[in-house]
Order: sequence, then structure tokens, then C-alpha cells
Amino acid sequence: MTRLYLTAREYQALLRKQNGVCCRKGCGSSQDLIAEHSTPNIWKHAKPDQLMCSACHKAKTLRDIRAIWKAKRLNGEALSQYERRKKYGAKLRGRPFWSGQ
Repeated sequence: MTRLYLTAREYQALLRKQNGVCCRKGCGSSQDLIAEHSTPNIWKHAKPDQLMCSACHKAKTLRDIRAIWKAKRLNGEALSQYERRKKYGAKLRGRPFWSGQ
């Protein structure tokens, strides 16, 4: 899936449509607005349709990641927690701790 970007003209049109502020209600920030999708790309592949500030973008991205993985689990594209434990065992594998010395 290729990433779709906004042109400068499309960005300015969204900025005018949102009166120059973040799309989230109650935020009102007008600094560092990022073009973002209202729904994750897994359900609707289209150009970004809203502008968000950095703080709101981080919160939305975390929700999107959870929603995308839930969709993948339900579609059988990813293992559930139970299936992962059954396949790989109960212990989590991770990187070793680095003390920096």
C-alpha cells in the first residue's frame, strides 16, 4: 500500500476548512498541524482528511495501532495473545538490558 500525501493546495484548503486549528474538539492548537486520516488506512485507503496538532496526533496514533491490530487478529492476519503463547511459550523474548557502560 502506497502512502498518499497532501499537496500544498489541499493542505491550505483543509487549514481554511478547520479555521487554522486542530480538528479535535476543545484543543484549539494552531501550531505544528499534521495531516492525518480520520480512519486508519486499513479500512479506508485515501488521502489525509484532517489536520491535528502533535499532541492529539500521538494519542490518535496509539488508538489506531490498537484498532489496526484488532482488525488483523479478527481477520486471521496476526496471532492472538493466546496463540502467541501457545506457539512461543509464556516468556516474552526481548532485547537484553544495556547499562550504557
